[in-house]
Amino acid sequence: MRSGTLVLGIGNPIKSDDAIGLRVAERVRDMGLKGVTVEEESTSGLEIIDIIMDYERVIVIDAISTGRHAPGKVSLHRPEEFDHMVMPGSSHEINIFTALEMGKRISPERMPRDLCLVAIEAKDLETISERLTPELERAIPEAVRTV
Repeated sequence: MRSGTLVLGIGNPIKSDDAIGLRVAERVRDMGLKGVTVEEESTSGLEIIDIIMDYERVIVIDAISTGRHAPGKVSLHRPEEFDHMVMPGSSHEINIFTALEMGKRISPERMPRDLCLVAIEAKDLETISERLTPELERAIPEAVRTV
């Protein structure tokens, strides 16, 4: 059984702003925090359940696209806020919120007791590029502080 804290950056490294979770996780890893495991994953959906199981605390970092905030807006979300973000669908369309809810139902005793999402509002999730937009590049320090 794993213990401690997992910082999990999620994203696609070649889809512009979708890489923000990976980039923030890299910065957190560079800090060398004791008791903190840092992972970077280019996956979402059901695979997330296996990655986060058995940790006491998990901080997920990911891009979001709500259209309600300016690109680069960093926000912190707790599980009680996830309920309205859970969406039914096929397994290849499962978002992180739905995956976390499924994990609680499948194996509640193995899911983290403390879980949060550091979300960064994206500007461009479609362009094939290894570069973030300037707005998200500027958001990295705030996202690291939030983690």
